[in-house]
Amino acid sequence: MDWHWTQHILIQMEEREIPKDLVEMTLESPDNMVKGKKSRMIYQKIVSGKLLRVVTEGDLLITVYMTEKIRKYMEEGD
Repeated sequence: MDWHWTQHILIQMEEREIPKDLVEMTLESPDNMVKGKKSRMIYQKIVSGKLLRVVTEGDLLITVYMTEKIRKYMEEGD
């Protein structure tokens, strides 16, 4: 898919020191995907002992963040 990078996600990547290649890797080969609110999808990948979450809506990249709550979010889709 051709993703559209919103200004919001670009700012968050910079503030949270999340490299673009990690976001792209998560989108290309997520460990899993879960439905978010409304029509959003969340791509998830475990990276260096943390969970990287990329929130999308259609082809828009909305937000990205790392969390240590791997078990909580990975079990969301079960």
